[in-house]
Amino acid sequence: MTDRDPRTSRGERGVEEVLESLLARAHEQLGVAATDRLNAQGGPPELRPPDLALDRLLAATHRSVGAAVTGRRSREARTALAQRDLALEARLAERGPLFDRPSPVRVKYRQEALRLAQRYWPADLARSMRAAVGLVGDLSDFLEDSTQPNTGADPIVEQIRELLREMSRLPKPQRAPVTLTGLDYLVAVEAVLAEPAERLLHSLHLVQQLLDEELGPAIAALKTSAPVYLFGIEAVAQDLLDDLTQACELADVVARAVTEVERASSDFVGADLSGAKLDGVLLEGILWDATTVWPGEWESLVRRASLPSSEERGVLIVAAEPSDTVLHAEA
Repeated sequence: MTDRDPRTSRGERGVEEVLESLLARAHEQLGVAATDRLNAQGGPPELRPPDLALDRLLAATHRSVGAAVTGRRSREARTALAQRDLALEARLAERGPLFDRPSPVRVKYRQEALRLAQRYWPADLARSMRAAVGLVGDLSDFLEDSTQPNTGADPIVEQIRELLREMSRLPKPQRAPVTLTGLDYLVAVEAVLAEPAERLLHSLHLVQQLLDEELGPAIAALKTSAPVYLFGIEAVAQDLLDDLTQACELADVVARAVTEVERASSDFVGADLSGAKLDGVLLEGILWDATTVWPGEWESLVRRASLPSSEERGVLIVAAEPSDTVLHAEA
């Protein structure tokens, strides 16, 4: 068999020759264009081993991934800083007037302020107050039950009286004038505690007076009085219950004042303590974070003695014993 079929006409052979000529010319021009472009770029590319090409590919991928990770971490860091700033602003908004005093002064007189708070809150006054309210309710129920002997009310009255004596053991308020100097910080602390404590003591005095002068003698007279006399006693018992309920609200106010003193004595998140004298100061229980500035020689010691707070993220608390590892404030 020949390359061309004998039956192929002369015209068809002419068309094929023209097409081959065109293809050959196009190939030649494309080669010229490719050669010119390669020469313009410095010549043909150098052939490299497969391992070197893979290394270059991995390096380029690492650079791309690194740039993406860095950008993402930068955004996350900015978000974390913004959230921390918002949390600090919210914390500052909740603080009372004692936080207006300089941080070095608050930490210097920390132990004395905590002792004052303990004096004004020697026991759980709110719990004792609620117990007294419950006893008055029991007394009212007892008086409404005509089947109970009249002498059974005396023990309940005595329990109420004992609770009132216990709750009245608050220190006598000392409300000296408050000045703005750092040395008078404890005067300001006692003023914060004394105002609600004074109101509570006055309320307890009125309750005690009502119990001793009206309710107690009325119950004692039940043995010789007619049953109708109970209506008057029940009214006095209701007055006593109302007065104790009001005293409960005042006890809550004292509790909030004590909490404010304790927070001012222990919350140093965002505080500048660089100029504080910490020798001899009880640091256990102090709260701080990455924005707290410590004296240079104390920073590493405080970090080693701190643990993460269980209540707030990013806040550390100084523990009784140093930690085995140095904690970062951002933990």
